[in-house]
Amino acid sequence: MKLPTLFSSGSEASAEAAGDSIREIGKKAPIQVNPVNLKDAAGTEHRVFVDAVARADGKLVVLGWSSSAIVNIDLLQGTTKLPAKLSRHARGDVAEALKLTSGDTLGFCVLADIPVSKAALEVSVGLPNAKPYQSGALGEVTGLTNLQRTLIPELLESKIADLKAHEVGSVEWREALAKLPEAQKAPAGFHGFVEGIFVSPEGNGVVFGWALHPEGAPVWLEDELLNIYPIEVSFRRERRDIAEAFKSILWSDMEAAFITHLPTSSKNPTIKLRAATSSGVVTLSERSGAEMLPSDPRGVAEKLFAIETEDRNFQRRANIIDWPILQPVIKRYREELATIVPRVAKFGAPPETPAVSVIIPLYKRFDFMEHQMLEFCRDPFLRSNAEVIYVIDDPEIRTAVLNEADHLFRLYGLPFKVISGLRNRGFSGANNLGADHANGAHLLFMNSDVIPISPGWLEKMLEAVEDDNVGAVGAQLLFPDGGIQHIRMDFEYLDYFNIWSNNHPGSGMPPLAATAPPFEVPAVTGACILIPRPVFDQIEA
Repeated sequence: MKLPTLFSSGSEASAEAAGDSIREIGKKAPIQVNPVNLKDAAGTEHRVFVDAVARADGKLVVLGWSSSAIVNIDLLQGTTKLPAKLSRHARGDVAEALKLTSGDTLGFCVLADIPVSKAALEVSVGLPNAKPYQSGALGEVTGLTNLQRTLIPELLESKIADLKAHEVGSVEWREALAKLPEAQKAPAGFHGFVEGIFVSPEGNGVVFGWALHPEGAPVWLEDELLNIYPIEVSFRRERRDIAEAFKSILWSDMEAAFITHLPTSSKNPTIKLRAATSSGVVTLSERSGAEMLPSDPRGVAEKLFAIETEDRNFQRRANIIDWPILQPVIKRYREELATIVPRVAKFGAPPETPAVSVIIPLYKRFDFMEHQMLEFCRDPFLRSNAEVIYVIDDPEIRTAVLNEADHLFRLYGLPFKVISGLRNRGFSGANNLGADHANGAHLLFMNSDVIPISPGWLEKMLEAVEDDNVGAVGAQLLFPDGGIQHIRMDFEYLDYFNIWSNNHPGSGMPPLAATAPPFEVPAVTGACILIPRPVFDQIEA
């Protein structure tokens, strides 16, 4: 028995071609024939249909379906059997129409080199325990649809290799990408999700989520303007929850999580997570809209740092993600601060040419002011040689601090002034603001919870800093129980975290005697540090 010509010029079989309600996958074919019903030697009926015969990328392609995966398909040219590769793919529409339990292997693809001879081609259908059937001459369609191409991974291998050979996002890369078909479903092993998008007021942003894919697979993020951001240069880290959820996949323990910096971003972006796979280009996840980051550096840092990252990986992440976002915010914020005129409130008249300006930032709490004032007013040297400057670094406490300041001046009589920057500038910013309004030949930066034990401490610090080889002098700071809190600082490189860290030798030990001479240390704490004004002015911000 010979099969009639099996040919449908155009897309895959339609419902009419199958004789049942098979979902039409592509455009309706202009020529349609019914599938052929065949019986093997045991009398079991099989159905076979050829959807397309075409040339693609130097290959001869025959696509179709059969009602059973036991059907074997060969290509003949005359009496010669052509070297060809038969592969199977899912055809759920066929299974649904024919009321079969599974369509996983009902689709077939025969792939062969284009023969030199122009002799007619035909299909040979082989069934168990039965003589092969031959179709007769096959017609040829002009090309394959994108959907049909996604069924033939072999056709995409060279195109994906070409894509990998070019820099992601380059003109050549985009040209190679355009040659790949769009796939509706990712092949096994490709998964991903865009979890969130942050956009900065400066016009850049960050997107984060996870992507699971074979090593070396082209995976990238793409925005609505077709800007391309390769995943391979993103910050990646492990996600144990993803590894557990997809533990059957060989590469499930890869660094699936990603955080990607977007150099430019609209306020309402649409971000797609895309991949080039053996089935074509697929969108793994898509997210529209973003959360706007705060306008101040502190608020931005808090939002960014909330994106989970292990401590040991944070330094690696900060250089490529957080700093590019924070740097322009800090720059703009500093420029805004420079336009704000601080408010200065003076209480009494300090020395006209003070030897020292004592600068004390206030943030949130200010209840230690009276404890400090009580000790300051008992110190004759400080009263005669120092100006005290409190810097309000929290706009919410400004009124309360000014009321307290008026009360403390009337109570203790020690002159001082209060600088209000009207914005939160952070510890360094508040100290710098105090330095801008300081008149002393030396600057003493002191925390608001540092309380002198007895008079004379400032005079001793000044004596130590008079040496030209000394750039800064620190003090021995004690815990309330009398043990050492700070007496020096050392630095240690922590390999696990990939950062330098400081530690405080002697912390908790009994204090040194008040008569102990000064000694050289690698660094002193900023909680109480005395710096000559010329040295401070040489330090770049």
